[in-house]
Amino acid sequence: MAKENKLTTTATSLRLLEMIADSGGATLRELVQETDLAKSTVYKHLSTLQANEFLVKRGEQYLLGLHHLTLGKRAVEMRDRYHIVEKKIDELRNDIEADIDFTVEENGRLILVSEATRTMNESIFVPGSQFYLHNTAAGKAILASLSADRIDEILDIHGLPRSTNTTIQSRSELKSELETIRSKGYALNLGECVEGYWSVGSVIMNPEGDTLGAISIGGPAYRIDQTRLENEFAELVYESTNELTKKFR
Repeated sequence: MAKENKLTTTATSLRLLEMIADSGGATLRELVQETDLAKSTVYKHLSTLQANEFLVKRGEQYLLGLHHLTLGKRAVEMRDRYHIVEKKIDELRNDIEADIDFTVEENGRLILVSEATRTMNESIFVPGSQFYLHNTAAGKAILASLSADRIDEILDIHGLPRSTNTTIQSRSELKSELETIRSKGYALNLGECVEGYWSVGSVIMNPEGDTLGAISIGGPAYRIDQTRLENEFAELVYESTNELTKKFR
């Protein structure tokens, strides 16, 4: 019973952290209303998180502490191959005027590890941002590299949430597209995640035969037409990921 209580306590603290992160900050009152937990219970969790530098308090509002930034950097540092991919992204940035992302799949979601942007609009996404797999170029490329059982497992958990009018809503349609991605070696996203934003992505494989992550290249549709996306950028991203895959063997 004691072990179960500890696990429940940890889950509650993590839930509060997620809520604060999703809302961009929250007050004690807001968190009590959202969770239906006793005020004293929420306060104890927040105080513990604050004492351990996971939260800071500004007036009545709780914000994520910058300690998360340290943890995020350490998470990347634990994965040596990520640095090699990031160097490749820097090389590509010097060659093309587009957004270049390195993302990985974790727990069925797409996590942004690093990004190099040369488009006019500054990216609204930061390392650690999470996306669904079914409506992004990198995500679909990663899905295409997974087993049928793993794909179904991810879809059972996360479903096919709609982000725009072009987001895939059918499993059969998605699986048909994954077959096309496997034959071409790259995946396209034509405004399926963010309206008016197009990209192309391809995967990097580990020597063990699993997927390390994916590189995607993209930008606003008014600057990148589909012909350029499917030719120049598709060839570049496929060659880059293939080069990295060979390097890791």
